[in-house]
Amino acid sequence: MNLKNIIIWFLKFLLFLIVLAGFVASVVSAVITVVPDSSVSKVNMLGYRSHCSFVPMSTIILVVIALVFGFIFVRIYVTKVLRL
Repeated sequence: MNLKNIIIWFLKFLLFLIVLAGFVASVVSAVITVVPDSSVSKVNMLGYRSHCSFVPMSTIILVVIALVFGFIFVRIYVTKVLRL
């Protein structure tokens, strides 16, 4: 392997990590928004106290972001466009 192939492989791996981290962060954040929390001062739009007061909208937005990251991941790595 020459230096050019190593750099290309490293950039592909870096893109893989970025897409994977974005997907995981979106899913974890979507789950955290709906977790009940009694120490919060405001109730959310569904009527209970949670970490996020905009719970249905924020959760839907985070799930859509996770789906976008998942689509990018499938498009790039599962269809073998970029091989690691």
